[in-house]
This record gives sequence, C-alpha cells and structure tokens, in this order.
Amino acid sequence: MRKIEELLNKEMSFVELDNTMTENGFYSVLDDGVTNDVKADKKVVYTGVETGMCEVIVSFEITMDNGPEDPEEDFCLKVTSVEKF
Repeated sequence: MRKIEELLNKEMSFVELDNTMTENGFYSVLDDGVTNDVKADKKVVYTGVETGMCEVIVSFEITMDNGPEDPEEDFCLKVTSVEKF
C-alpha cells in the first residue's frame, strides 16, 4: 500500500491513482461519472470510507490524454499537490 504523501510528483494513470486511493481507505470516483469534470478541474476530491467526509484533494497535470477511441478515464497524470483536511 502506497502512502498518500508518496503520490506527490509521481506520474501514473488516473485509474492507478484511484486504485491507490481506494487501497488507502477512500471511495473510488471512477463509478461516479465525474471523470470529465476531474479532467477539466485538474483535481479530484476523495471521500474517506470510515468518515464519509471529503478528506483529500489531489491536484495534477495531465501528461497524456486519452485517445478518441479510449475510455475517458484512460489518461496519465503527474500529481502536483496532495491536500489533507
């Protein structure tokens, strides 16, 4: 399990980010249909499973976008900040 702080400056796919957050006790955002909003905002908010509260904002830059035939969540990113609250 990767610690959330270790995500800073890492390059990964959006799916890998979501899987890492899920492994660390947060709800997945992949099933919420918010991928286009996440890409436009270049940040994603994760809700803790135990608390039901928004606990982490992960900001990122898109390093490789998905192609026209690919699923919308099939893009790569570099994490630029991880904020806990």
